[in-house]
This record gives sequence, structure tokens and C-alpha cells, in this order.
Amino acid sequence: MHLFLYRRTVLSLAVLLIIPAAFAQVRLPQLISDGMILQRDVPVNVWGWATPAEKIAVVFNGKRYTAVARPNSVWQIRLDATKAGGPYTMDIRGVNHITLKDILVGDVWLCSGQSNMVHQMKLHGVRYADEIADAHYPEIRQFWVPTLTNLQGPQGDLTAGHWKSANPQDVLEFSAVAYFFAKNLYKKYHIPIGIINSSVGGTPIEAWTSEEGLNHFPAIIKTIEKNKDTAYINGFSRRAAAAMSNLPKSNDKGLAGPIPWYSPTYTPAGWRQIGIPGYWEDQGLRNLDGVVWYRREIDVPASMAGQPAKVFLGRIVNADVLYINGKEVGNTTYEYPQRRYTIPAELLKPGKN
Repeated sequence: MHLFLYRRTVLSLAVLLIIPAAFAQVRLPQLISDGMILQRDVPVNVWGWATPAEKIAVVFNGKRYTAVARPNSVWQIRLDATKAGGPYTMDIRGVNHITLKDILVGDVWLCSGQSNMVHQMKLHGVRYADEIADAHYPEIRQFWVPTLTNLQGPQGDLTAGHWKSANPQDVLEFSAVAYFFAKNLYKKYHIPIGIINSSVGGTPIEAWTSEEGLNHFPAIIKTIEKNKDTAYINGFSRRAAAAMSNLPKSNDKGLAGPIPWYSPTYTPAGWRQIGIPGYWEDQGLRNLDGVVWYRREIDVPASMAGQPAKVFLGRIVNADVLYINGKEVGNTTYEYPQRRYTIPAELLKPGKN
């Protein structure tokens, strides 16, 4: 299952209250930082942490807001609705002084899903080379939520994260789906567009659902309760590590013989023809989970010999290692990226390779 969710969101959807006991100075969450984009035309929450009872003052767009840190150290103010525009600065004062710069106001979207939402522009650098080179949109910005797990409950903050604008370097880290979505909106409305990308490949919908939202599913609640038991999780991890260490050694015939099959001196015998692109399961190798070797001979003109080159193999399910003339030139361990491998100079020779 691949999940695509596009939802306009106010910058602060909720204030999570699992917070360390005290902070000597005002501190902000990763999301509230330089370069952020705030949602236009609605009140917006700004929050952070400070010593309990500390007085906090926030100045934004000519208005001053105040708050007092609660006993759990959390403070919060609500900015008045603001029209699209910027850049603005935000001054936050308690016992210390924080100034946030280059703040824009526009539309903010939460982009969430699995691997096809994670997929970054850099994985498609050939197909979208022109798009990447032309990415000069300082008012399109992404905040990439790092992947982390806490089986005990919600966290109050992220471990990392920064707002990045769409330029030829930083756009490489943008979700491709989210970037083109944001670009289309920007060209239509001509206002800042913020995308908060919170995606994790291979995750089921239950992982995105609150514990309360799963109360009608006893089996899932039982799993959640077990996952909160650190002894259970540690034991599970130890058993998994032991199982991995006890896996049988590879019996890949291509590597086990006196001459490895990637060697130019190896002479293949009894190999079958196979059509590509395609699946080996459809071509006589049904029910095989393992390794299959492919071999292809190509003729290289003398003008190409001794020159660096590239080989494009598209996508491969699941992993691959590529050898040319006995030398490994690339490998990828999962299925989604296009295989774009660089062949070193001097590796190709005139004639048969």
C-alpha cells in the first residue's frame, strides 16, 4: 500500500506535552526556526519551553504577544492571522533572546506517505536534470521530518530538521512528488508554499494512527502494549540479531567456484537466454528468492575505449551488483532508485567487453 496525503495545515497542529522537567533558557522546537513558512489568513500557534513561570515575549509583524511558561515548562502564544508575504523576523525573549529570520507567510501543506512520497529529487537526477537546474524558487520551502521511533509515546520535539528553499542544491533532498505539487501551486497562486514532509517507506496505516484511534482493534492494542515493554523489545532485538548471525553462508555458485562468474576469464556454459526488462519468475525461474546472474557482451568502438562512461539500468528488484570486465562498478541494495553507474576511465576496451 502506498499512501498519499495532502492536507493544508496550520504550522502547529498540536503541542505535545512529554517534556523534560525544566529548561534554563527559552528553547524552540525544530519546526519553528529560520526560514519557516507560516500558514496565511489563520491564527498560528508558536510554542516552546522555558523555566516554569518564566515570562516570554514574542514580537512578530509589529505586534507583541506574551506568555508564561506552565509548570510542565511549555509556553505558547497565538499569532494573529497574517496575509501572505514576508520576509519577517520574529523576536522571542525570556531570560535569553532568540531572533528568527527570513520567515514567510503563505500556504503550508503536510505531505505524508510511504516510499513514493519519500522519493527524493536526487534519485531522479537524470530524468529531472532540467527541473533541478532551474529550481530557483526561494518561496518554495521544505521541512523534512527525520525518521525516528519512540515506542513509549509521542515526543515533544524532533531530533533534527531545517527549512530548505528550492535551489539546485537543496532541491535534491525534496520529495519529488511534494516538489512538483508545491511548484504547481506556487505558479498558480504566486504565494510562498511550505511543505512539511513526514514520510517513512514501508509503513502500514496503523503506524500513523493514534493509540486512541485503534481502541476498537484489540489485537493491535495488545501489540502496542507489548511494544511499550522495553524488556520485550530488547529480547526481541537480541533474538533477531542472533537469527541474523546464524544465517547460512552464501552458496552463490557465481562466487563459490575457482573462477567467479564476473571474471573475464570465465566461460559460461548452459546459460539460458532471458528477456529484459522482465521478471525471472515469468521466464522459467518460478518461486526463486535468491541470486540470478545476467551476462551481456557488448562491442565498444575504439573511440570510446579508455574514456569514462555511464551505464543506465533502470530499476531492479530488489538489489544488484554490476561488474564490467571483472571490476565492480556499482551496487544498490533496494529496488527504487534508477541504476546510474559511472564506469571508470580505462575500464572499457576496444571490441568485446
